[in-house]
Amino acid sequence: MKKLYSLIYAKRQWGLFLFIFASALVITACGPDKTIGYQGHLTDSSGNPINGNVSITFRLWTCESCTTSGDKVFEKTATVNVVNGLFNYSIGSDVVDAYNRNGLDPAIFAQPLWLELVVGGQTLTPRQKLVGAPYAMSLAGGAVIGSAHEGDGAGGSDTTDINYGSLTVGAGGGGTALVLGVLQGGPGDLIRGCSAALVAGRTCPDLEFRVTKTGNVTADGSFTGGGADFAELIAIDPQAGEVEPGDVLVISPNLDRAVTLANEPYSTAIAGVYSTEPGFVGGGGAEELTDNRIPVAIVGIVPVKVSAENGPIQRGDLLTSASLPGHAMKATEYIPGAILGKAMGELQSGTGVILVLLLLK
Repeated sequence: MKKLYSLIYAKRQWGLFLFIFASALVITACGPDKTIGYQGHLTDSSGNPINGNVSITFRLWTCESCTTSGDKVFEKTATVNVVNGLFNYSIGSDVVDAYNRNGLDPAIFAQPLWLELVVGGQTLTPRQKLVGAPYAMSLAGGAVIGSAHEGDGAGGSDTTDINYGSLTVGAGGGGTALVLGVLQGGPGDLIRGCSAALVAGRTCPDLEFRVTKTGNVTADGSFTGGGADFAELIAIDPQAGEVEPGDVLVISPNLDRAVTLANEPYSTAIAGVYSTEPGFVGGGGAEELTDNRIPVAIVGIVPVKVSAENGPIQRGDLLTSASLPGHAMKATEYIPGAILGKAMGELQSGTGVILVLLLLK
């Protein structure tokens, strides 16, 4: 068994992740419970989770690299049960003082402390400093710390600070992975992104990204999307018939805030193009669409159906609506309000689809 552990734990390739639930500050304030809740994740050198009983020594030092016995204020070896790589242990739970009380001596926390582990004879480095940060914790990858049904809520006076690794939230098929809400009245943020380390009880030191509870989004940087145009959700006139991405659209003569297929040359009611993959869509809100609105591209680069009925189209040509429904053609005369944009591709004859830089004017 010892030979197996020496193979498993050699050179720290087994991945131990700290999970410290409480620090010295919490221990001092918690009355009878003077222990440190600890969770770890053990894997072998191939990344496979370990199962079974493992001997682990827990040590507390007064400095990060000291080795003299006088600097070591606590040492305890325990056998912990590891299931799928995960184990839990309360440091100090099996320590009994002169008054038959369990737990660590609170006096040792009057100084900085570092935690050191020895697993299977292998001492792990570096030591982890204990910091007074109530509610702060670090979670081993893949561990599940709790679950809730829809409608349940979790509250607290502070947030969870993940100091090591990352936090992943998932849901089953068809489910929603994460729902955020601000319960109390007044202003509040659903999400804050900070580029500097967080400190419990303090505001974000360097705010980079923010989503308020009213749906406003602000950011210091730029937004990059897969599409290349700005589109607006606009209703399609029921009399328009079948429409599809790439169609040239004009303002409907029958309905307010609606569009229909362009079907005449040089239409001054030209509104935009049925977008294929917009980079930004306005006018929709957060809810899923249940009506007949479509994304109408009004700015940017978008694929457009074109016709050579007014001559071959060259790159840089101004385009306008054509007589062929849903198509654009080369504009050989300038009519204000009838220009769709500039061709970024070519069409020598017939019909086709090219990229167009939308410049409604």
